Amino acid sequence: MLHSCSCILPAQTKTLKSGDHLLNRSITNLLRWSWRRKQVKQGISLNREDTEQLDQIARSVRRVRISRSLLGLAWTAGPVTALGLYGGYYIGFGQAPSRQQLIYFVSFTVLSGLIALIAKIVYDSTWGVRSEQAQRSVVEAIDKLGDLILSVKNLVVASYEGEIRDREAAIQLLQRVDLSPGGVAMAAEQLTNDPDFSQMLASIDNFRRAGLFSRIRDIHHDWDQRFDTLTAELSTTLPQAVEVLRHRYHGDIATLRHGVPRTEHFIAKVLAAIEQDNLLLITMQDVESMLVLAFELINGREIPTLIFDYRGRWRLAAALDRMERKRSRYRIAQAAGSNRIRSLASWLVEVDVMKYEDVPEGVAANLLTERVIAALDDLADTMKVLVDKVNDGQLEHRARLREYAEIMTAALRLYRNAYDSFRRIGELHAEFLLAAEDWNRMLDSVELDTAELRIGPRGRGVHILEKVIRLDDEERKEVCQHLVRYMRHQHLESHETKGLFKRRAERDNPLTFDSARQLAIEVALALEPHIHLSYPEVQRGIGATLASYLGGLEPGLSAQDKKLLGESMAQDVEEDMSQAAEYLAVALVRHYRVSLSDEARRFLNETYGARESVLDILVQYQQTDTPPSQSLLTVRPTAVPNAHRRWYRSLVLARRLVGDD
Repeated sequence: MLHSCSCILPAQTKTLKSGDHLLNRSITNLLRWSWRRKQVKQGISLNREDTEQLDQIARSVRRVRISRSLLGLAWTAGPVTALGLYGGYYIGFGQAPSRQQLIYFVSFTVLSGLIALIAKIVYDSTWGVRSEQAQRSVVEAIDKLGDLILSVKNLVVASYEGEIRDREAAIQLLQRVDLSPGGVAMAAEQLTNDPDFSQMLASIDNFRRAGLFSRIRDIHHDWDQRFDTLTAELSTTLPQAVEVLRHRYHGDIATLRHGVPRTEHFIAKVLAAIEQDNLLLITMQDVESMLVLAFELINGREIPTLIFDYRGRWRLAAALDRMERKRSRYRIAQAAGSNRIRSLASWLVEVDVMKYEDVPEGVAANLLTERVIAALDDLADTMKVLVDKVNDGQLEHRARLREYAEIMTAALRLYRNAYDSFRRIGELHAEFLLAAEDWNRMLDSVELDTAELRIGPRGRGVHILEKVIRLDDEERKEVCQHLVRYMRHQHLESHETKGLFKRRAERDNPLTFDSARQLAIEVALALEPHIHLSYPEVQRGIGATLASYLGGLEPGLSAQDKKLLGESMAQDVEEDMSQAAEYLAVALVRHYRVSLSDEARRFLNETYGARESVLDILVQYQQTDTPPSQSLLTVRPTAVPNAHRRWYRSLVLARRLVGDD
């Protein structure tokens, strides 16, 4: 009997699949029928039936494969339970179990299996759907960030004019590892205006691709003097171009795959722009570095960094740390509030409530807030006029009134978000001022003694901690969902990956200088809760590492191609801790007034590879008598008043007339 069953089961696979399909379809149709019975419809109408929840349940049912699950349950509750019960009971008690015991065990198995089956369906239709949506957000964020990085590169080139633009474009071309020899010659000629030199670089690139480095050395024998003269001429005007040409000349352009330098202090400049309410402090290079950082972390990049902990009577350093963290929290809250009010203004321009001229690039947040309030006042007045006309019988204005009511509803929601964010700014600003007062009092009561950094056992002093900056799976999903929501709201998208039956945006907004800077701030907001970008030690650690080489990004790449590129480049980056150790030494000497002993210098050099020349310069650094100066941020933050009652009143009057139709 067992042999015959094993022969029958493979032959019944097709029957089981068809049974699964029929059963799942029946359940789905039953759910749809019961759903429609609740809705009473009269006449003929054109409408979109909301069946999203039913579709989720149906997909969950299909994934579970109910017929197979029930068959497995029947097999477990029947022969398996009976054989197990009879065998175990006979071995244990020497007799067969009673009928009541058999019924109990079979019923227990059936009910347990059914409860587990229902629980799986409920999980897949709720939390399972959320997990799928979060994973789609990761893919969508990678796709759009890749395109936005290319767009920012284009903005960098577009910000220049004439000959400078040509040279900047040539530099970006020469940084591509996969550039053809013909492209190398064309870009080099735009930089040097020397056709012979350009053709020589193309020849070197051909030999590099073939691995014939001996021929490259032959070319160097004839061109070394001329190359030195040419680079000396360019070093004063185009130092970046000199570095790229040197890579091409020596045939080591492929080393770019091991990482490229980051823009210096790009995180600090983004935070400074937030603090001073001046987006113009953020350059396009800073924006590109911020987007590349997010792209790296989302694709699994792990950034090693060095931080230090101190023990002992370092009261002044500890107070300084506390104040810096208060300042960082204030900056992040300020960024959130500023971006919310700017997003509201951009949306009002999009729906023709505000003019584009009212939202110029670089406008201050306080002025922008005043203009947004004035625009919403005008909208409320217009709605009141339309309400009076509809009450007088002019029904042709109902459609326009309904449109304005929808705009006011969305605007009030966005304004409340901005109001909550700016109220938080005021609280954190007050906390920072209190911390600054404590700092000043401590300066008046403490003598500033210079301590020496020594190497020894645990105890008083400085202890170096090795930390890795990364995003785990859940953090990656949260960051991507944050960025995707923002990019969808701003229509910063070149590919629609929202899902089936979702409306495409009427138009994709082109990336401008102002929107690029706002995007950099939003990236900082998304990353802050997870990796604490506002902390000075995190900024030092990230700035000391190389960024992933993303020269392989091209327009038109699929999301999966971008994901594979990001993951492979994140693994290829060369992790060098020497610069991180140098940054840490600089912070200790200049920020915390610590002098380096010979033993400490040797430790940093041998352990992490810090250059002796840099450490020698730090030793010779003359400390000032005054501690590091701090900005007290005495300028009051932008105040956003509560929403006007007239806005709500106009919306209520409009809803009474047009309703939700």
